[in-house]
Amino acid sequence: MSEQEQLMDNLLNVDLEIIDSVRALHEGNWDSGTLKQQVADLLKIRDDMVEKLMSLKGDDHECGCGHDHG
Repeated sequence: MSEQEQLMDNLLNVDLEIIDSVRALHEGNWDSGTLKQQVADLLKIRDDMVEKLMSLKGDDHECGCGHDHG
């Protein structure tokens, strides 16, 4: 598995963790400081992974969909 594929796989896993945490927050009336911090931490990790993935792709920020994601 290439580094890009590994990063994409890790992104998917982090996205699933974020979704699970947000669901737990929603079920608990958004009343958990611990879960809120966990979501913030996961979003930071995700942002870092996206940045690294984009840097691996170089200056070409196109995914083929016709939009500029840069």
